[in-house]
Amino acid sequence: DRIEVHMDGGVRSGQDVLRALCLGARGVYIGRPFLYGLGAGGKAGVTRALEIIRKELDTTLALCGRRDIGDVGKDMLYR
Repeated sequence: DRIEVHMDGGVRSGQDVLRALCLGARGVYIGRPFLYGLGAGGKAGVTRALEIIRKELDTTLALCGRRDIGDVGKDMLYR
């Protein structure tokens, strides 16, 4: 509650984004998928890569029974 945490590195999917947010990250940076999209298809490739991650995140939220990204927390994670 006293520091804002952002995650960078190792984020490859929407599931990775959700894990980071569940652990308390306020922001998640997506580098490599962005670059892969750029290399494969230029601007359209970047757009497609981000769409894929967004859809994965949306699907994972639905499978966890959540509708809003603001409703995620550590209670969603298993050890």
